[in-house]
Amino acid sequence: MYTKFTKESDFLYVVVNGSFALDAFLETLIKIGSEVEDKVIIDGSYLENTDISYEIRYELVIAAQKFLNAGTKYAVIWPPKDVNNFIMINLNRFGITIEVFPNLVKAKKWLKIPS
Repeated sequence: MYTKFTKESDFLYVVVNGSFALDAFLETLIKIGSEVEDKVIIDGSYLENTDISYEIRYELVIAAQKFLNAGTKYAVIWPPKDVNNFIMINLNRFGITIEVFPNLVKAKKWLKIPS
């Protein structure tokens, strides 16, 4: 799994490509959480093997709740065929503001970032 961080003027843009790997994604969450940003886009739109089990989704919820910042808004772009609201619903319960989108345009609109 390949991850690239780019600081834009209004947000942090994180691109995740390759094949989904839990350990690598957890490391990415830790790095994202260490950044001081109000808005973050995590773009996994070209990520492969994203039809992950509920066990893995649960592990992601626990890690994200631990490492992500409650004051930051997170927009996640995920392959539409594998979008599942489990992570989003549970993180919102923990006070993490996160939404999942099928594309960058909708993610930017939600974050109120000019396209």
